[in-house]
Amino acid sequence: MIRRRRLHLALLLLPAVLLAASDPVLVKRFVVNAGTPAEPFPVNSYLVSQPQSRSAVLIDPGADDERFAAVAAELGVQVLMVLNTHGHLDHSAGNAACRERFAATLAAPAADRPLYEKSGGAGIVDIWLADKQALDVGGFTVQVLATPGHSPGSVCFLIGGQLFSGDTLFSGGVGSVPEGKNQEKALKALVQVIRKKLLALPEGTPVWPGHGRPTTIGEEALLNPFLN
Repeated sequence: MIRRRRLHLALLLLPAVLLAASDPVLVKRFVVNAGTPAEPFPVNSYLVSQPQSRSAVLIDPGADDERFAAVAAELGVQVLMVLNTHGHLDHSAGNAACRERFAATLAAPAADRPLYEKSGGAGIVDIWLADKQALDVGGFTVQVLATPGHSPGSVCFLIGGQLFSGDTLFSGGVGSVPEGKNQEKALKALVQVIRKKLLALPEGTPVWPGHGRPTTIGEEALLNPFLN
């Protein structure tokens, strides 16, 4: 049995196919199919690595995509941790396969634990994440920002000055909230969280969402209709 590396707690965020000035991290974005060939459902997964330490994390493996391992090998990096922004299956269906393939630690939001228990995936989670937690991953830091609304435990990751927003913030949109009589109230609460925690970041902060194209904090603060 492969012995998994112990990872110290700290805070981190990763970029996407860019090098950040403060933290030399490289991010590769994959659009994976979390649906079926007949009914495809595209989701963004991210491989974030630090060339200097040759360490990496994999964010939101919505499927077991062979490109993750191929690109990691091409870059000469080792995936030490698999991270989920939330517990919905389109962002976590590849957890078990990727955790095993890379002998990686799996970290997921604590407040979404019921979602993992319902899907049968709670037993393989190694670290349950909380707001303001910091993860030291082989020399770089992942910062956890709790942004509940799309799911009870939705989080964003800040790595090397770049934001991985899951289904909290999109280009021109925000995450959906549960339907029902409190839907409008829940949406307002989510927008408030985004304004307080995410729009407080520098305008030039790249935003890598769970679906759709990348954006920046400044672009969303200016143009996102849900935030204006």
